[in-house]
Amino acid sequence: MFGLLSVSLLVYVMQFGMVSVALEDLIDDLDAPLRWSGWVLTIFMIGQVVALSVSGRLSDRFGPRNVFALGFGLFAVASLICGAAPSLPVLVLGRFLQGLGGGALMPSGMAMVAEGFAENRARAVGLYSSILPFGAVIGPTIGGVIVDLAGWRWTFLMNVPLALLVMCSVFLILPRGLRKPPQSIDFGGAVLLALAVASLIFTLTELGRGDPGPDMRLVGGSLGLSIAFWGLFALQERRVPTPALDLALLARKDILASNVTAFIVGMAWIGVFSLVPLYLQEVYDMSASATGALMAPRAAAMVGFSLLAALVLNHTGYHRPVVVGLLGMASALGLLALGVEQLNVGPLHVNSFWWLLLVILLAGAARGVTNPALNNAGMDALPDRIASIAGLRATFQSFGGTVGISLMVLLASRGSDLGSGMQLGFLLDGGILVAALLLVPLIPELPTDS
Repeated sequence: MFGLLSVSLLVYVMQFGMVSVALEDLIDDLDAPLRWSGWVLTIFMIGQVVALSVSGRLSDRFGPRNVFALGFGLFAVASLICGAAPSLPVLVLGRFLQGLGGGALMPSGMAMVAEGFAENRARAVGLYSSILPFGAVIGPTIGGVIVDLAGWRWTFLMNVPLALLVMCSVFLILPRGLRKPPQSIDFGGAVLLALAVASLIFTLTELGRGDPGPDMRLVGGSLGLSIAFWGLFALQERRVPTPALDLALLARKDILASNVTAFIVGMAWIGVFSLVPLYLQEVYDMSASATGALMAPRAAAMVGFSLLAALVLNHTGYHRPVVVGLLGMASALGLLALGVEQLNVGPLHVNSFWWLLLVILLAGAARGVTNPALNNAGMDALPDRIASIAGLRATFQSFGGTVGISLMVLLASRGSDLGSGMQLGFLLDGGILVAALLLVPLIPELPTDS
């Protein structure tokens, strides 16, 4: 059982990293405008957030095995759509369905692991959760090799035979799982959240239009729609008994500050760095496999430094790791913006690959340092609301990622060339990370008796 669940989750987690390194090839193959190409990444995240907001309660009502099977089946069909997509709109549709299907795997799979290994629940859940960073490490590497050897379409099509094997085994191997008394599911909130984010991303996409420039009527209309959807979403979450997101928590300044910081970190870690492979391929003329090899250590560094930061968290508190992480990520982005081809330090000559590897390792280490502190901030003060705090923070970080991708694509589209536009984006996001230091004193600190 554990192996089947783990392989399924790994396939899903690897997908985002594989697409990042395949972006240049799919843009060329589909003759897609750069400003629309960001939707290949952002729409996946929108679908994922929608699924995460409802799949836990769906698992309680219909059983985790059924939700898992439906989610993975949808992910497989969507992978086939993506791999065969004749145009960018079809690919974007497939990516949205991939996000919807894949987003259901973690909550439903976690429920089956917790139930199936009740005596060693903590260890089993920890091992299952460790697949997330492992997939982030190997995804870009495997994706880069696939793109160079077989083309970008196979980063999606490889999921199909694996999915067939999984689907043939799901109802034979996986337990049915417990069903709990049904609770209301906030489908309306999930849909309004998706529409609010999508409208905002469309606004940024239109602003990225080059000659003859953006249609300001479309910009104003889509921005107005986004504001309206955000307002309706807030009203919906206040009205329903079991909201998709517990927005009432944001009334606390410390929780709000923590979530805004998570949003800004998401802009950099998910948003900006998702497009670094495209930057490396365009500016440094690297192959997909070379960029994949460069990006993989970023996730490995994050995992290693997250573990170290967690071990010393009682000594450092929450504020210091967040400060170090924000400055570290800002420094990495500033160094990327330099566009250094070769670093010469006295007699030492470091070529672009090793220089970029050092910069990307710095980014991963910095993100890892912030991870335990930012994830835990606020939970000590509200131990009965831990699940709600965690869900809200993950949503803010994902939303930051979608905005970060869209801003980078906007600047790359409007720049004199892709490289100079993205370098401006690195500097802008680095400045935002530095500005986020003003929020740190408002973030809840670790209680002194912890």
